[in-house]
Amino acid sequence: MEDRVGYSLPPSLCQSRPWLMISHGQDAQRQTFFDISKNYYYSKIIPELCDKGICRSCSSYGWLVLRDYTSHDCSLLNLVSMEMIELPPIEYSTSEYCILWLPPSDPNSHLLVVFKDFLMLWRPGDAEFVRKEFLFDVEFNSFLTVTVDEGNIYALVTPHGDIVKADFKDPIVHFKKLINREKPSLGLQEGQVFYDCYLVESNGEMLLVYKIYSASFLSYKVVSTFEIFQLDYSKDAWIEVKDIGERTIFLSEYQGRSSLVSNPQVKTNSIYFTQRRHLCIFDLDDQSIELSLPCSNVSKSNSAFCWIWG
Repeated sequence: MEDRVGYSLPPSLCQSRPWLMISHGQDAQRQTFFDISKNYYYSKIIPELCDKGICRSCSSYGWLVLRDYTSHDCSLLNLVSMEMIELPPIEYSTSEYCILWLPPSDPNSHLLVVFKDFLMLWRPGDAEFVRKEFLFDVEFNSFLTVTVDEGNIYALVTPHGDIVKADFKDPIVHFKKLINREKPSLGLQEGQVFYDCYLVESNGEMLLVYKIYSASFLSYKVVSTFEIFQLDYSKDAWIEVKDIGERTIFLSEYQGRSSLVSNPQVKTNSIYFTQRRHLCIFDLDDQSIELSLPCSNVSKSNSAFCWIWG
């Protein structure tokens, strides 16, 4: 790595705040890294990321789960050390979610690739993935979002706040429902009929974040507001919260993460998200949305945005 030129390496990533990475160009050959603390971007061409997509995944520990667009082979890439781990082939081409449980250097590390009716499990050093069946305590169509808290895997499986916790017991994985007597009550206004939801771990608390869209005749949905609920374990219910204090939530397409960012250029009590080419900031104090264009040379189409942590 010492002999490589600078444009083929990512910038120095930070653990306390994320960078916005934009993959764009033909076959995702270009990567733009936007530093939200300096309002500055870096253009790169990183060979390990060319012609590869980032899989829907969570709990990366600085690692990305990649899938080659041509061969469909998967790999793990650490953007800090640039270590790359080629994964055994998987005969199934479409998956619901990838979950990296502990970093690959940990002897208890697992990579779970979740499909509709089963999952594939890989441990560092394994020559192949092992298929495992699973049981669910609740009917669902797919994992909406997944988060890891203190080594436990939680998944949001319905937009009504139904979450499950993974219990690993050979030869199956049992996803047990965390019972919620009271579902979140959204205060949808007229025209607000679409929303996405995210399960976010925040300083030991479980948050349910709703991204709510306004009705639009455009070819894409427009975000109008957010609502946040916190799981009250004592009442077994989702309770609406209006303030997240000094923390900031970062949302990608399929995953959310909360962080305590000690940088005056990063807004607290806010939600950072992307919409088309724009970086947006929702202020929980005044319910406003601020838009900016992090990089003007990124196309409106054929570009993918995700938050990268060191």
